Amino acid sequence: MKYVFTPLHILRGIIVLLLGSALVVALSNPLGEAPDEPAHFDYARFVAVNQQLPLQCAPPCQSDVPGEGHQPPLAYLVYAGLTWPLIDSGEWVPQAINPQFIWQGGSQSQALVHGTREQWPWQGTFLAWRLMRLISVAFVLTGIYFVWRTGLAISTPTVALMAVALLASSPQTSLIAGSVSNDALLFCLTAIVTAGTVQARTYRQMVLLGLAIGAALITKQSAIVLIPLICWPVWQYFTGWQRLWALLLAGLPMVVTAGWWYARNHLVYGDVFGLALFRSIYQQTPLDFGQLSTWQQAFSQLMRSAWGMYGWMSLAAPDWWLQIGATVTISAAAGLLIHAGSRRPIAPQWWLLGALWLVASLWLISFAYTVGPVAWQMRLMIIAVPAGGLLLAKGLVTGIGITPKPIQIGLAVVVAIACQLSIWWSHVLPNYQANMPAAATTAQPLATATKAIFVAPKAGGGIALLDYTLTGQLAAGQALDLQLRWLTQTRPSNNWQLFVWVINAEKKPVLQVLQPLDPQLPTSAWSPGDRLYTSHQFTIPAALPVGQYTLQIGLFDPAAKLRAHKRNYAEKLTGDSIRIPFVIPAP
Repeated sequence: MKYVFTPLHILRGIIVLLLGSALVVALSNPLGEAPDEPAHFDYARFVAVNQQLPLQCAPPCQSDVPGEGHQPPLAYLVYAGLTWPLIDSGEWVPQAINPQFIWQGGSQSQALVHGTREQWPWQGTFLAWRLMRLISVAFVLTGIYFVWRTGLAISTPTVALMAVALLASSPQTSLIAGSVSNDALLFCLTAIVTAGTVQARTYRQMVLLGLAIGAALITKQSAIVLIPLICWPVWQYFTGWQRLWALLLAGLPMVVTAGWWYARNHLVYGDVFGLALFRSIYQQTPLDFGQLSTWQQAFSQLMRSAWGMYGWMSLAAPDWWLQIGATVTISAAAGLLIHAGSRRPIAPQWWLLGALWLVASLWLISFAYTVGPVAWQMRLMIIAVPAGGLLLAKGLVTGIGITPKPIQIGLAVVVAIACQLSIWWSHVLPNYQANMPAAATTAQPLATATKAIFVAPKAGGGIALLDYTLTGQLAAGQALDLQLRWLTQTRPSNNWQLFVWVINAEKKPVLQVLQPLDPQLPTSAWSPGDRLYTSHQFTIPAALPVGQYTLQIGLFDPAAKLRAHKRNYAEKLTGDSIRIPFVIPAP
């Protein structure tokens, strides 16, 4: 008996494939290597630790959550509520910016410095961060299911399945699912709202629709474009006084769910959106929308971000993949135009989805006017992505006339996911690296233990020199190899370098050596818990006369012209260097 794959079977298969792809991203992508993820995570961490919502303020005041403190809180409340037992309540030291990051003038796609504390086995706050990513995966998969439900409600199973396939085939979907942000929850809620809008025919369904829109409004402010959707079922499926009741039954839950947040903003900032302060901090040079180049840049960046911009929009997928994505998108859009220009009837729900996409586009343009070209990212259109997937599917199926069998759609998604994973493993991950060695590789002590902690004057914590090995003979003309093992207790504000001096009996230096501890990574980018070896070579001058000498080893900041203090484990000052006496004897 021949087995028949129904659309529902293929839907389940696509969801499993997307789950696998999203889990790969969530578990293998270094923490923070997604747009604004550190700030989104910091919002959730702040809520978990302080049990209050963050406040933003203009410089020189320091906002509680710089960059994202204006965001509505629902996504962060969910993240914090499900992971708070794991989050450390002590002082949080965020990851350092990679000094070689491409948007900092460097040449690397990696945005952050990844230290020992991020490595497996994950613990505490960093385990919570990974678990938050898994919550995002659940949000996105739920949203995919409701895209399917919407497609079935307004069209055929083929269109519904095609919409799900298109969204699963876009790397953006897995990237949003595999990171911490409010985009994942907003995608889920938008899909629920879209499904509810085209299906709400009872008062109970109108209440649920109002609750869903209210939840979206306290997830991201762009959800304001969803509010007019309430009018659609009110006008389509109710008459007379029923319309008023339906409007009230949807509007009241929406206001109760979200109104408190916007009332809070008005009380705290004098602005219901809290955006005036945000604009004052992040105002950029306005875009010139009268220039064709502005729109060309917008189209290019939006298309590339939808089909393969990784990291902080810092690494593009291979051209062949971007070309495939652009071809599919443009073909589907052409199909929509063909269908709209034909005499075939178009269900009013499709005009509704088109209007939602248009309004979301206008919102994105207004946001780009505020923050500049960085706004040209398809994830910022997340409020209309479920509608966009359905519209593209409609264009391919009805406009172009592509009507594949369910198994063919499933196989196409298998190929697309396989390509995504291939790009991920071969093209993306090699651009990310752990900046610090794993703890197991730095556990072996060196020959001579110390109790030295180097720290800036009047500062706490510092960098502990655990032990060292000095290879070679302390004698005139001898080359020496010095290996040191360090443990970062607190992140230094100084970029320390190692100084090695040889001092004679008159306390005058006869050798002065200054070397970076790590040529690739200044100490100001080291994080608590980082443990590493550094190696240094120098030669004792051959012309030294007979006498007593001292080898001094310490830390110096050339920019500040400052030596680090040396303390012991009891935090008692013990000088500024390790001193090793030696004698050059008479021949």
